[in-house]
Amino acid sequence: MKNDLNKIKNNNKNQNLKSNINVLSSYHFLGGIYFNMLLAIRQPFFLSLNPSMTFVGLLEGIGGFNGIMNPISQLTGGWLSDRKGRKRFVVIASLFVISAMIFFLIAGYTKLAFFLIPAMVFFGVTAISWPSLDSIIFESISEEKVGISYSKFMFAGVVPGIFAPFLGGKIADLFGYLPVFYLGIFIEILCLILIVLYLKETLFINNKERLNFSRFLLLLKESFKVPKILKNFYIATIVDIFVWGLGAAILYGMLRKTFNISVSQIGILSCLFSSSWAITQIPIGKLIDKFGCKIFLILSELVGVITMLGFFISTKYEHFLIFAFSWGIVASTWVPAMKTLVANSVDKTKRAEAIGKLSFFRGLFGFPAPFIGGILFDNFGFKIPILANLIGAFIAAILIYFLIHESPKGKLAYKTQ
Repeated sequence: MKNDLNKIKNNNKNQNLKSNINVLSSYHFLGGIYFNMLLAIRQPFFLSLNPSMTFVGLLEGIGGFNGIMNPISQLTGGWLSDRKGRKRFVVIASLFVISAMIFFLIAGYTKLAFFLIPAMVFFGVTAISWPSLDSIIFESISEEKVGISYSKFMFAGVVPGIFAPFLGGKIADLFGYLPVFYLGIFIEILCLILIVLYLKETLFINNKERLNFSRFLLLLKESFKVPKILKNFYIATIVDIFVWGLGAAILYGMLRKTFNISVSQIGILSCLFSSSWAITQIPIGKLIDKFGCKIFLILSELVGVITMLGFFISTKYEHFLIFAFSWGIVASTWVPAMKTLVANSVDKTKRAEAIGKLSFFRGLFGFPAPFIGGILFDNFGFKIPILANLIGAFIAAILIYFLIHESPKGKLAYKTQ
């Protein structure tokens, strides 16, 4: 009887909160528009202020997708979200985005590259909302609908990548970079209004309770303790993120500076990358379920070797378009295989912690790579960072082959004699 009452209560809760999925999907779609526009124009905009590629690499290492602010913000945001609620950190992240756009505008008007540093810091700390977003989705629907709800949320964010990078590049070519940032602020204000008015809180706690930051320091200390079963996996994936930071993380800036490719052309490259990822993601996900994860981690690196070789020998824009498509396959094979292998290899109650630790470690070791890649570019030109990325991807494939052992059930396993 008690179980039946609890089931009814949970169903009523899910019924009241299920609108959160549509709200967050709309939020992700709108945010995906300006995010993908920025992805195409960001490094060309940096270069318009005449910094070195070393400085551009430093900026990417601070607040880029694999920058140092990303894992720190996720670790902090997850801890705070469990103690202060979910919704407020989505709102805070939205305000960080607007702050980043304002600093981009200040940098553009003053022509001072210094202002790009706080802009990228704010851009990186927007990851503080990621644990809250994941938690809201899980807490808003019943367990049997988690997969489809996450798919809906992720798809809403991927779709803008098919058109937004070209749109951002075209606006920048016709009217300059600053209108893109104004458009970004406008879109983010819409996102903020959507969240404030329509997103429902899913975790209610006593906000008067003081935060015990000594526990956060303990969490930070614990983040450096890697489960024995994951150690070899960590080694291989840390090598992966470092070598891909050397070339791919600053590719758009290097192409702009070396070949004088227009911003709208870079936008088309980014559109092809996103389209390839979107088209191949679901079929590859099914293949991972059928054949396991390790083979696709290796395949990702080997496709990456071919892609980087293509970038290395290419001299015409049309050639880069071809390898932008294969670059998308690198992502669609790597991301689900990596997360699935970790999730399957730890206890269900420790999955989020394991994935969070992996993100923290990868970000910690990966953030110097774009800076180093920028140094290589400034001293030796376009081909050397690409060559370093190419060789590194091949080494990563070898490490995965020898260090990672997968059981027939798709879990990490110890080496058997």
